[in-house]
Amino acid sequence: MLKNPRVQSYRIFLAGILGLTLLLGGCGTAEVIVRQPVKSFQDYPRSVAILPFRLAKTIETQEEPQKIFRKVFFDYFCYLGYDDMDIEEVDRRLKQFKIEEEDIPNISAEKWRTILGVDALIKGFIWDANNFTGGIHAETTINAKLEMLDLRTGETLWDVDHSEMSYSGIAIPSVVTMVKGQMANTDAQLSFYKTAESFSMQAMKGIPNPSDTRKVKTALPMITRIEANLKSSRAVHPGETIHVSVFGQPGMEASFDIGSWRSGIAMKETSPGTYEGEYLFKPEDNILNAFIIGTLRNEKGITGKKFYKVALVTVRGEES
Repeated sequence: MLKNPRVQSYRIFLAGILGLTLLLGGCGTAEVIVRQPVKSFQDYPRSVAILPFRLAKTIETQEEPQKIFRKVFFDYFCYLGYDDMDIEEVDRRLKQFKIEEEDIPNISAEKWRTILGVDALIKGFIWDANNFTGGIHAETTINAKLEMLDLRTGETLWDVDHSEMSYSGIAIPSVVTMVKGQMANTDAQLSFYKTAESFSMQAMKGIPNPSDTRKVKTALPMITRIEANLKSSRAVHPGETIHVSVFGQPGMEASFDIGSWRSGIAMKETSPGTYEGEYLFKPEDNILNAFIIGTLRNEKGITGKKFYKVALVTVRGEES
């Protein structure tokens, strides 16, 4: 049986691309290097603050992956056995003490304890972040180093230096799946979110979790899902109203954020465990690709958060 030379060449091309993808696209598990022995879990810090993640000055992007990564990492880290300071409170204190991003590496552990009042902090530095879509190839990468610093001793408890990549391209068997993957990848902020989530999940496997040694375990308010009347790839216009629903534990204080643009929009518990809220966009509102973030807070001030992943908020106001 004669074989079509074009088909043969195409198959060889596909095999080569697949091999290259497997070689370059496998990020593997994030290796967390623990600097303090596991047997000392009882002495591990109780309270932890996550500082703003820094972005290498050589990276030029409007999506601010360092902010996305920090929020996503916090959402996963807060399930471990530590008392976590809300990142909004961390930012408030940094502003109060007039701490700028470039100051972070030069502040001593003793001064951090004065500023934040916690036992430990987590620093993050993104040395490479990229979102690329073109032709048959689409990928989003986050290369970063995270470390936990014990402010009581000045010692590093653990660190992780990891590269995470979300990939779609010709190596995916289904052409339809490939095209959908590339379309999704064009929304850079959402792609960075997904990659940050993968990075965080990998890191959680190796980060020491002292929850079993705590006499009192901290339970976060649970959010089962979040819904909104947003459609992907459609901008919202002034005069429209966004409706947000959060479902989870009953009897909580609920709110939602529109990215970092507007925080703490109040929600009402319309039935046990169901919270509803809305926001009417004004002519002066001008927002580009902001996440909807639902929050439940209990009487102790402990919060649980969940992102709405289906779509982002973009508003073209009068000033755009």
